[in-house]
Amino acid sequence: MGVIEAPYFDIFATAGDVGVLELPLDSDKRAIIFAVAHFGFFMLNFINVSYLVLVEGIALRNLGKNFLHKMCLAGCALQICSCFTSMWRENINDEYNAFWSGGGTFFSNFGFALCSSAVSVVWFHASKNRIKWWTITAIGWLLFHNVNSVISYMQWDEKHFGPFRPMVVIAALYQSIVMIYCFVQVKKGAIVVNPEAASKDQFERICLTMIAANVVAIGLTLLNMPMFKYPQTGWIYCTCVVFCKFAGQMDFAKTTSFGGVLAAFKTEGTAGEKTELLV
Repeated sequence: MGVIEAPYFDIFATAGDVGVLELPLDSDKRAIIFAVAHFGFFMLNFINVSYLVLVEGIALRNLGKNFLHKMCLAGCALQICSCFTSMWRENINDEYNAFWSGGGTFFSNFGFALCSSAVSVVWFHASKNRIKWWTITAIGWLLFHNVNSVISYMQWDEKHFGPFRPMVVIAALYQSIVMIYCFVQVKKGAIVVNPEAASKDQFERICLTMIAANVVAIGLTLLNMPMFKYPQTGWIYCTCVVFCKFAGQMDFAKTTSFGGVLAAFKTEGTAGEKTELLV
């Protein structure tokens, strides 16, 4: 067994899906760099979950009143599971292990689906049937991502992570588009920011900052540098958590019970009625 010489990894090393560029497939250095990079991804979501539970849940007692944050919590927790499978694949230097890769793809797809569903409530802020339309959209995202997990599993031997990788970009772009839409609607006065959460100007700056972070995260993936690819992918979850902290406190997104989704399919809103998202 060969001895790895220091330095053990190069922060700026590049790696392709088939082992090209600077890190050959199955090499120890490739496994080390990918493991460290995924650990960075893991830690960002560990911080997300810790913040949501300890700060929003226990300290501020806001988690129970913000359904969007509950979805973010589940999404980040699922991504932690995905990161664990990735770190384990690299730990055993079996990057394309079908079992661990399939599990990681499923967990990650599910996590992105929940976060994309959470921000989707903004589209229907002016609809009297917003709960129904939001629920249909959420089901659509869950089906879209889980079908991708099935396709990835069925085509694994030929394409590995090929079918899954576009899902990351789609999630980041979609959530950014929602934030842009929300920014425009707040600017126009169509969406009113909860003054107890933030001022109008503060929320507008938050939207722009989160959008910029997502754009940078997507851009960094083009470098093919694991250390600037996987940790930055975690920004997509971070920006979603921050955005939903404020969006979840707006009138159209406030939550009082999980029964609201089922009730929405039984009772239609009436014209002029003020309806809140009860999910």
